[in-house]
Order: sequence, then C-alpha cells, then structure tokens
Amino acid sequence: MKLDNYLTKNPKKYLIFDFDETIARIEMDWSQYLNQMAKVYEKFDPSRQHHVFASYEGSNDLIRKYGVEVLPLVKSASQEYEKNFNHGLTPYPELIEFIKNAQGYEMFVYSSNARATVTKGLEELGIINYFRQIVSRDEVTYIKPDPDGFSLIYDPATSKKDYLMIGNSHADKDMAAAVGIDFYLVEYFRPI
Repeated sequence: MKLDNYLTKNPKKYLIFDFDETIARIEMDWSQYLNQMAKVYEKFDPSRQHHVFASYEGSNDLIRKYGVEVLPLVKSASQEYEKNFNHGLTPYPELIEFIKNAQGYEMFVYSSNARATVTKGLEELGIINYFRQIVSRDEVTYIKPDPDGFSLIYDPATSKKDYLMIGNSHADKDMAAAVGIDFYLVEYFRPI
C-alpha cells in the first residue's frame, strides 16, 4: 500500500522518516563497517581482539558495557566510515515527491547514520527544509532499535497514535514497537 493511501486509512500528524534505504539509499560499501566498529571495541577491551560485531546495534552493546566514555569513539568511527565510503545517493522518487507535497504533517528524520551524511543527502535531494527536526547518530547515545532518539521528537502533550515511523528495517520497526507507535514499511530498495 502506498504511503498516501495508508495515511488516508490511518490518519497521522507526525511522520518520522528513516533516511538510508527509506528516503534514499546511501551508495556505500557497508561490508567493512562492522569490522571498523570491532576495532573500537578492541581499544576498550584488548582481550576482545578480533571481536566481530554481529549487527549494527553492536555499538549499543559497546556503549552499555563501557559507558558513555566510548561514545565519542563510536560516533567518530561511524562518521569517518560514512565520509570515506559514501559514493552518492539513489533516491526513492515517489517518497521524495510525497515529502515535497505533503500537507498537514510535521515531518522528522530519525536516522542511525551520521548527521553529516543525512544533512548532505537531504540537501542534495532538495528536501532538507521539509523536516522540523533531524535526529541522527550524533544526537543520541544509542541507535535504533533503541528508542533513544524518539525522546527528542516526541511531545508528551500529544498522543502516540498520531505518530508514524516510516522505515525499511527491523530496527525501525522494533523502535516503533518499543515506543508504541505505528510503523510503515518501505520496501523500495529491498523488497521482501
């Protein structure tokens, strides 16, 4: 079901978009990312040499284990990786058109990517000014599926039934479930 059709049947006021593989796909080789994060782990625990992260949320585990002292290293490694391996964007034209024409919504971006990656992408796509707020890896302690970033968007004076998370991954879906909001799956880049 197209997003506009979904919203006709399920009215919302606040739309929260993931960035990578939702609004656009970041053309990047992610194959070495988990190895890069494992090197950060080794800095804090040399006994864990050659530890392999099982998932992108491994950085959450690292921060939970070692505390916020490791956070600058995790963020820096992620920012550097995205800067060095980003080769451009492939947009999701229909979703970008929806964002440009949407009326009556407050829209946000909530991404586990570095802020520089997200803002550069949104600027290139010509849609950065459509969003009330951008929450990236840089603003949070824990990435999705941890709901840390949702607290920066959510207004407790509003009903959670008025919020919709729009994303492509289990991390997006699980974050939405954790905070009690609806989820809309974008399958443009990875049809299930």
